[in-house]
Amino acid sequence: MTVLFRLGFVFIYLIIGFIPTFAQEEDFIKDEGEVVEGEFLISKELEITLPAAQRIFQKVPPDEINANETEALQYTFKKYTPQLKDIRTRLRVLKLKDERLTSKPGSYLKLGFGNYLTPDAELALNTRENKKGNFGVRLKHLSSINGPVDKENSGDSHSSINAFGRYTGKKASIGGDLEYFRDGYHFYGYDRGMEVDKDTIRQNFDDINLGFDIKSNDVDGALQYKLFGKVYNTTDMYNAGELGINTGLQGLYKINENMHAKLDLDFLYTSYKNPLQINRSLIRVNPAFMYKINGLTLDVGLRVVNHSDTLNNTEETQLFPAVTVAYELNEDISVYGILDGDVEVVTFKKMVRENPFVNSNLPTIHTNKNVDVLVGVKGSLIQYLAFDLGIRSAIFKNLYFYVNDPAELNKFNVLYDQGNTSFFQGIASLSFVKSSIFGSTLSTRYNAYKTEELEKAWHRPKFELDFAAWYNIYNKIRLSTELFVLTGIEAPDYGLFSTTSVKLDPAVDLNLKLDYILSEKYSVFVSVNNLFNSDYQVYNRYPTRGLLAIVGLSVSF
Repeated sequence: MTVLFRLGFVFIYLIIGFIPTFAQEEDFIKDEGEVVEGEFLISKELEITLPAAQRIFQKVPPDEINANETEALQYTFKKYTPQLKDIRTRLRVLKLKDERLTSKPGSYLKLGFGNYLTPDAELALNTRENKKGNFGVRLKHLSSINGPVDKENSGDSHSSINAFGRYTGKKASIGGDLEYFRDGYHFYGYDRGMEVDKDTIRQNFDDINLGFDIKSNDVDGALQYKLFGKVYNTTDMYNAGELGINTGLQGLYKINENMHAKLDLDFLYTSYKNPLQINRSLIRVNPAFMYKINGLTLDVGLRVVNHSDTLNNTEETQLFPAVTVAYELNEDISVYGILDGDVEVVTFKKMVRENPFVNSNLPTIHTNKNVDVLVGVKGSLIQYLAFDLGIRSAIFKNLYFYVNDPAELNKFNVLYDQGNTSFFQGIASLSFVKSSIFGSTLSTRYNAYKTEELEKAWHRPKFELDFAAWYNIYNKIRLSTELFVLTGIEAPDYGLFSTTSVKLDPAVDLNLKLDYILSEKYSVFVSVNNLFNSDYQVYNRYPTRGLLAIVGLSVSF
């Protein structure tokens, strides 16, 4: 029996043993004037559940907030916990949360219609507020029959159904969800003027997800935990498919007021087929101790990762540091530093979420984050205004990049830099949040890559800017806007005798939305996306749909 399976049995035994022992459930509410990380943070956890998203612009979708969403354990003795961000840039702005102006959960129906023959529909059936539990189902559909190139040849469609629930007992709560997503696209990145049958360039993805989590209600207990499990199956219409199983445990033990012990466990199994079947397993164990005294917070741990695949018949165990240091200069400002390393999971599901125009037969190789260092300063300047400044340097191996397929330019292949890829990033974020009345966030990132075996860091932007703002007027009108800018994206241009580099024009996208509450049950909304009517590209040969306006009505019941 291999080391991998021995570790796997130990891991499963530990999980079973921990179930009746300890738990935590704690809601995390952002304070006024705190930097809003949720708009810009892409979690580095083994997240394999594809959330519902509006992929109307063929950009990487944001995560939606479900009623049964499980949060990472929050450690209340810490005032500040810095986290590393995933360098894989989402190539679209994160849509503002579609928050309803009522604070009570319930059921609603939303219907809208826009240009490009775009229907937008959503039905949510939820139980009312109940201390014992929350259950519901949600159906969504968003599509555009016409797109930016040859009308129906570039249309897209996105449908989903989600059933979820959570039951809260005296000592623990259990939640679960079952989701189905169907997303349709066209490979419309062909040469303009070509005669193309739209049925020959279709692509569909079907995704089924089943998940659960168990958390303790004893937030004051010394021993706490969160246990989760997720299963998914993702397929396309060209016989490619992937089955994934992810389970894990986050445990926390309070030694005293200043010291905690932590143990995080993850297990991931994936089976990807097209045409060969590749089975891969990954076990991650991350023990750590956290200590705080006189404004100094230390989080010192070790990350052990064992991973294998059947294609190359390899198995490897790696050790990485997991150290965080934060020091409060005063009540408002902290400096921090992080030394980290990990194996970043790369799956078929992850790549088709990022780029739905990829070929089906993709190589899937995990990325080694050999070392990752981040230092910065974070805090509040004045009331309601917060900032976060940092610089980051990392070395990756097997970092992946998207390039057009020379044989079929309207599809993308995945290339890996099998040498060391050096990465530098400068980060600056500002946020102004005053309760639920008004808020704004601004984030900028400068990225620099140095590849070893590839010519350039294809399709990765050098500069990113995100801005979002919202204004709630007497709980009657909600105005929101968002802007994103991406520059410095390069792609290979295949000529007859040589390959050169083409730099894509800057991507600038401005979106506006207005919600107006007519009564307790009825509201109307108007959203305008890509206000500049730009046909910018984030993937070579794929222009974005122009201005899209949707008008609709919502009914609560």
